[in-house]
Amino acid sequence: MIALQNNYSKLSLYTIGFISLLLIYFFVWRTDAIGYGSVIAGDGNDYYSYLMAIFIDHNLGHQDTSPWYVIQTPTGTINVHFVGVSLMLLPFFLIGYGWANMGGYEINGISEPFQKMISIGALFYAIMGFYFIRKLLLKKEYSETHIALISLLVFFGTHLLSYTITEPTMSHVYSFALISAFMYTSYRVFNTYKLSYFIASGILFGLIILVRPINAVILFIIPLWSDSWSEFIYRTKDILWNNKLKMFSAGTVFKLTISIQSLIWYFQNGKLMQYTYKDNGLYLFNPSPIKMLFGFNGGLFIYTPLCLLLLFGLIPMYKEQRYSFFVLSVFLLFVFYILSSHWAYTYFDGISIRAFVDFLPVLALPGVALIKKVSEIKIKPVALSGITLAALFNLLICYQYKAGIIPAAGMNFEKFKYVLFKTDKKYAGVLGGCNDLRPYSKKHPEASIKYENKFDSTEYFTYKENEFGVEYRLEKLGFSTSKIYVRVKFKRKEAELNNSEKALLVLDIQNSAGEKKSYQAYKLNDVPASDCCEWKERKFSVTMDGKIDAEDKLVIYIWNKEKKEFYIDDFKVEVYNYNYSN
Repeated sequence: MIALQNNYSKLSLYTIGFISLLLIYFFVWRTDAIGYGSVIAGDGNDYYSYLMAIFIDHNLGHQDTSPWYVIQTPTGTINVHFVGVSLMLLPFFLIGYGWANMGGYEINGISEPFQKMISIGALFYAIMGFYFIRKLLLKKEYSETHIALISLLVFFGTHLLSYTITEPTMSHVYSFALISAFMYTSYRVFNTYKLSYFIASGILFGLIILVRPINAVILFIIPLWSDSWSEFIYRTKDILWNNKLKMFSAGTVFKLTISIQSLIWYFQNGKLMQYTYKDNGLYLFNPSPIKMLFGFNGGLFIYTPLCLLLLFGLIPMYKEQRYSFFVLSVFLLFVFYILSSHWAYTYFDGISIRAFVDFLPVLALPGVALIKKVSEIKIKPVALSGITLAALFNLLICYQYKAGIIPAAGMNFEKFKYVLFKTDKKYAGVLGGCNDLRPYSKKHPEASIKYENKFDSTEYFTYKENEFGVEYRLEKLGFSTSKIYVRVKFKRKEAELNNSEKALLVLDIQNSAGEKKSYQAYKLNDVPASDCCEWKERKFSVTMDGKIDAEDKLVIYIWNKEKKEFYIDDFKVEVYNYNYSN
């Protein structure tokens, strides 16, 4: 029994790995209509596209520009995101390549061997992250039991589970692993001064930036590795003045690591430095922390309540390690501030606030302090029950997200309430509407196009045994752009309950030859109607990306697919030009 207790934290890693493999097999490789083909999707296509461009398509500087993440420059194409995820996945991609070659599969980067090796790669990095969390917490003298519990809670009780199992090409599990490793090696730098830890920290910090540049803020966690501010100042001076060669070595490997991105850019369009985030930015003087943490459109504490509970571990830290409490509190507040300052504080789509997955290794510190304190108090069963329920709620949310019951974006309280605790497949895809945030801009433009139809001659438009009717059609957009933002507002009344349940709002951009360039369709109602038959106001806000030309046609219309009777009034459209250069 003693031997088992001394290995609880190792056993938790094995448990994470074993259960994850089962989840990947049953919920990713077998159950989807497209099977393992769902592994590479969404933004993951961009992160993975470096490997595709180099090894499959051989077109690194001449990629297809129709995907939003490929930017055309005068001398070649470049990618919006950095190369870090592709770099982390390279060993697994090469194994998949060899497997496909020997097994007679298509060598196209997306056949079964590639997809499965990417799943394995993401799981490898998740376990790597917990491996270094374990090593750090052991050095800080936490027990095997407490480390095992916090590891299991962080994995199964947060959205790290989803970004490891179902969205493995997204950047977050890789950032999680790198930040975990950097926290351990930087801790060892401050406590051993060994050259190997200096070099490892330099490489890891470079990789952190290559995967997700904003995560460079993890550097500010370093004061936590001392027991007081005076000790931190002393150790920092000692490292800078008495370990200059080691610092130089760390700086050198850091520069060599981040130079990989410059080399990639040089091969793409001949320039060593690029700025690919022109249509992304921070509103540093107008953050949205309350919406990011408590909003129903992806709020961190709404969809991942365990993250809130683990913060209560700061209370025992305040009593026992006051310096650590202040350093950690300031760091977490800074992270919340930076993340909520992003123009899209919801981070577009996904489950909960996906950017916070990267910083879960930091949250493990107050988390393990909470677990330790709970094990000592009289109301331990009550406290553990609350923590367990929060973890189980996350499993439910992850399942709903995977099953399509919770959409990737645009949630609100009405939708959240409607699908709460729903698991039946009949609830998949029932939610409608679209509520995209306004695109990033230093100065938001005025509407380029305004249209309004009040149906004065008929009072309102009647859909009855007809599919089409209400529309706004612009034969020529009149301006070229990379992004438009469309707002649509109207009133809807049903003749009978749920007559408009299957009706869609469609936004369609076509070129002069009638070929679709961008097509989006959304259910008219946020949730299936519960009463009838009053006028309801409906609002949509939709972002449409791509290479949009002045000669392109824009059509916005309501499609009554089932030809049932309902009514539309006060149909309004506004179109905003958010060109890439704005």
